[in-house]
Amino acid sequence: MRIVGGRLSGRRFGAPGGMGTRPTSDRAREALGSALESRGAFEGAQVLDLFAGTGALGFEALSRGASDATLVDHDPRIVRQIKQSAEELGLSRQVRAVRLDLLGDPASVVRKLPAMEPAFSLVFIDAPYSEVGAIPGILDALAKAERLAPGAWVVVEHAASHEWSWPNRLAPDADYRYGRTGISLGVFTAEKGRQ
Repeated sequence: MRIVGGRLSGRRFGAPGGMGTRPTSDRAREALGSALESRGAFEGAQVLDLFAGTGALGFEALSRGASDATLVDHDPRIVRQIKQSAEELGLSRQVRAVRLDLLGDPASVVRKLPAMEPAFSLVFIDAPYSEVGAIPGILDALAKAERLAPGAWVVVEHAASHEWSWPNRLAPDADYRYGRTGISLGVFTAEKGRQ
């Protein structure tokens, strides 16, 4: 795996082999990075990367100007690899690698996330395509727990054939297709009246 943009562009890092991870392609990460950069989403961002896998999206955000990143996955081997990759990239102080089953009760999952100040301003969610139905509950729980900053950007990766729709308090911004991969970009409105 390699970082495609920002100050660490071209740097390579390890990917956990044979663990069922489905890394976002370089092409998709480059295009997504440009889209988020044009919206000012990276600068100083507090990043949450759920179903982190290789950690590529979180590392890419840090390379492009994010302040900190919390990378979450359920597999302890993947979490160990993320920590090792962060160290190799010189990002250990900016990365928290957390082992957590993200498919449990969403409110319980969100309570177990490390406390962050300020709230998360950039969220990546790349769940297994078969589990995409769990994502709205997670987003709703993040919003209710005030873990999303007003105007936070949220990126959801899903099968291109899946019709993604945003839950309350998240407004659609753009949709992209890269082969069989669909990426939906939304923004947290923070308007409680929309719940």
